[in-house]
Amino acid sequence: MNETLSPGILSLLPLFYVGWSDSVLSPSEMKLIHSKIKSYDFLSEEEKSYLLKWSDPLNPPSEVEFKHWAQSIKKASNEFSESERHSLIDLGIEIAKNNSNNTISDSTKHAIEDLHQALGLNNESQNLLFDKLFPGLKTKQKSQKDYDPNVIKSLLDSGYDDTKNKVRSLLKDPMFALNHEADKDIHRLRVLEQLKALAKQGLSGYAFPEKYGGMDKQGDHIAVFEMLAYGDISTAIKFGVQIGLFGGAVYMLGTEKHHVKYVEALHKTELIGCFAMTETGHGSDVKGLETTATYNHNTKEITVHSPNFAAGKEYIGNAMHSSMAAVFAQLIVDGESHGVHAVLVPIRDKNNNLLPGVKVEDCGYKLGLNGVDNGRIWFDNVKVPVDNLLNRYGHINESGAYESPISNPSKRFFTMLGALVVGRICVGLLGINASKKALAIAIKYANKRRQFQSKDGSETLIMDYPTHQRRLIPALSKTYAYYFALKDLAEKYKDATEEETREIETLAAGLKAKATWHATHTIQTCRECCGGKGYLFENQFSSLKADTDIFTTFEGDNTVLMQLVSKGLLTEFKQSFHDDGYRAVIKYLFTKVKHDAYELNPVFGRNTDIEHLLDKRFHFHAFEYRRKKTLLTLSERMRK
Repeated sequence: MNETLSPGILSLLPLFYVGWSDSVLSPSEMKLIHSKIKSYDFLSEEEKSYLLKWSDPLNPPSEVEFKHWAQSIKKASNEFSESERHSLIDLGIEIAKNNSNNTISDSTKHAIEDLHQALGLNNESQNLLFDKLFPGLKTKQKSQKDYDPNVIKSLLDSGYDDTKNKVRSLLKDPMFALNHEADKDIHRLRVLEQLKALAKQGLSGYAFPEKYGGMDKQGDHIAVFEMLAYGDISTAIKFGVQIGLFGGAVYMLGTEKHHVKYVEALHKTELIGCFAMTETGHGSDVKGLETTATYNHNTKEITVHSPNFAAGKEYIGNAMHSSMAAVFAQLIVDGESHGVHAVLVPIRDKNNNLLPGVKVEDCGYKLGLNGVDNGRIWFDNVKVPVDNLLNRYGHINESGAYESPISNPSKRFFTMLGALVVGRICVGLLGINASKKALAIAIKYANKRRQFQSKDGSETLIMDYPTHQRRLIPALSKTYAYYFALKDLAEKYKDATEEETREIETLAAGLKAKATWHATHTIQTCRECCGGKGYLFENQFSSLKADTDIFTTFEGDNTVLMQLVSKGLLTEFKQSFHDDGYRAVIKYLFTKVKHDAYELNPVFGRNTDIEHLLDKRFHFHAFEYRRKKTLLTLSERMRK
């Protein structure tokens, strides 16, 4: 069927072209297309199979085939006058006529009309088609605005335009509609189906290499995650648990045997997993986890055990849907503990029944994110093969002895955790995109809502009040600043060398904390700026507030993370004065005098020239000065 297409197939060509023009066939569109095609009695089974192949998002038409479609549509469209270019149905029929000596039956026409209406295609779809094929056909009136929003959009999407546009299109699909659901179990099932739909679109494979069915595009993976903030944030978190945490543990902490066995299955959601690190008794203290993983060389098995109630894994996402857990435990070999390592532990069978020795309890309803199935997990002497140890940084050899490429236990521990630092970058971006959404709603409302009469008798837009501007505009500016900082950090992480890892860990900790605190404050401010309207569920502040509140404490408590940042900066500061004796003292005093001189120098402190104040070099210098001055004064206070 590659050479000659039947009239029935050709008649549907414009519909498929429009469907693929935005690189997305949404879940609802796929379901509808499949059911309609299967019902058409004028198509043979071979023709149906051919059309169904065109509607698989993981196997899009090739570039050659897509160009062939475009040529066929162009040829057919030349048969119409410009005033007639309004119907994809007529266009499809004309294509079929041009490529066949047979007439098109009424049943075929009715089928095309039926599919056209079912997909909700309209004049906008027609315009999309002709704009792509005949870009010079229409002269669009330029916007009279002082700025082009597409320029800003391009800056925000820079490098990931196609991926972000694909997610935007998907989130418009009814399957991803934001509906209030009071029953957590129904909500969870809907979120699980959304996760699987994202996998069918290929969006879950960006983080992994091509040889495991992925695309090896870490930047696109982060872009997908941040864009999911515009939909149900429960879906974003479940996606992050499955792909970022469970998938990240398997890929970043495992080796080739684990990658081959599990990676493709997990990003296609054929294997649902969870990341079992946090314990009831040891929240942020990962090093102090009590769960044990004891190796027995006689059976070549590892026994995973929770020695007490407080050693139960707490608040584990995907706990109620998972068939496997990446369990973080103290690895014990020959009676000696080698610190925290991750072990893959099956927890459910194919029928979703818990396996022997595994206990799981539902965390129940939460303040928000009730679409995520959080639970508590305990292990009662559960045995797994030694191959289930994720052994990139520590393994058990054939003799039953423990070996590691990193001899220092403390360094090994922080290296293992550092491999998962991308989670903090993603959570920061998720919080910032939630801030963007809240600000977009609040500012749009403020530019329409009027209140109190002005001198000329008309009511004043609330956005024209300085108090309103001072609440929203600084928040908007900070949101842009945090977004670009996190975006820059994501690019650094993607291309990081080993020497840059420590700096990235510190930046990720600090930016995650600042960005998520900012999100909490901004969403509350935006709710207040919308008054009673902001309190309605339909305007989304209730879900934004509830779903993002936890961001300040998961992936690391923000206060603890800021202490980590302080420690890193002070350590770096101390090392800069590493000289012995008087040389270190002289260097320290010179630094202090230099900063005092900057404050007293009128050239630096009193220049209010506009060109100077808008100069990027001045901004950079100001930030650098403030950073160094703060470190200097902090070190003095701590020394005293």
